[in-house]
Amino acid sequence: MLRRKPTAITLTSEDVAAYEDSRIAKAQGTAENARSSRDAQGDVIDPNDELRPLPGDKARVVRTGQSRDERIGVGR
Repeated sequence: MLRRKPTAITLTSEDVAAYEDSRIAKAQGTAENARSSRDAQGDVIDPNDELRPLPGDKARVVRTGQSRDERIGVGR
């Protein structure tokens, strides 16, 4: 396989400014959409809801009393 010189990518301050402007516009658009949908629903979304474990997750954490080696079959 032939090697070639890496392509040099240059960023100008105009490129960075255009990127930042597009990110700000996108963030404002999504914030307005979220705000309008929340107002339409009337529901309050708990930001910590994703951090709570599901009810079935606690059952998976409980061990049956076997050691790690017994579970993976090392002692055989």
